[in-house]
Amino acid sequence: MNSNENAHDPLVEQALVGFDLAAEHHIAHCEPCQTEREKVAEALCRFGAANREYANRPNSFWEQQAESIRAAQQASVRRSRATLALVPSVVVLLLLGFAVLGRAPGVRPVAVAPPLAQTDSDHELLVGVERAMGRRTPLALEPATLMVEESSGNEPLNSTDESKERRSHEN
Repeated sequence: MNSNENAHDPLVEQALVGFDLAAEHHIAHCEPCQTEREKVAEALCRFGAANREYANRPNSFWEQQAESIRAAQQASVRRSRATLALVPSVVVLLLLGFAVLGRAPGVRPVAVAPPLAQTDSDHELLVGVERAMGRRTPLALEPATLMVEESSGNEPLNSTDESKERRSHEN
C-alpha cells in the first residue's frame, strides 16, 4: 500500500489486521478504500496459494533435505569432538610453559636511591620560602620601603619582631 495513492491507508490496514468498527464503517462508504482492501485481500490469497504450491514438493526433495541436515549435524559433531580434544591439550601446554618459565632465574630489581640533586633543590626551596616568610616586606618592594623609611624617619618596616619564635630548616 502506497500512502501517496490513498490517504486512508491506516484505516484499511486497521480493517485488515483486526476488526475496527470505525475503519469498517469508513471502508463501507469509501470507494477507494474498498478497492484497496480488495487488492490487498487478493494479494494475500495469491501469496497463500503460492506457499501451498511451493510446499507440495515430491518426497524425494524432502528426503534430500533431511539427508543434508544429517550430514551437517555429523560434521558439527566431528568438529566439536576435535575441539574437546584440542582445548585441554592446549591448556596443559600453557600450564607447563608457565611452570618452566616460573623456575627460570629471574632478574631481581635493585633498590635505587633517590637522586641527591632533587633532594637538595627541595631543601633549598624550603629554606628560601622560610626566609621570605620571615621578612615583613616582599623582596620586590624593599626599595620602596627604603624610600618610606627615609622620608618618615621611623623605624624600618623590615624589622623583625623579637618575640616571634624563629623556625628554620637551615642546617
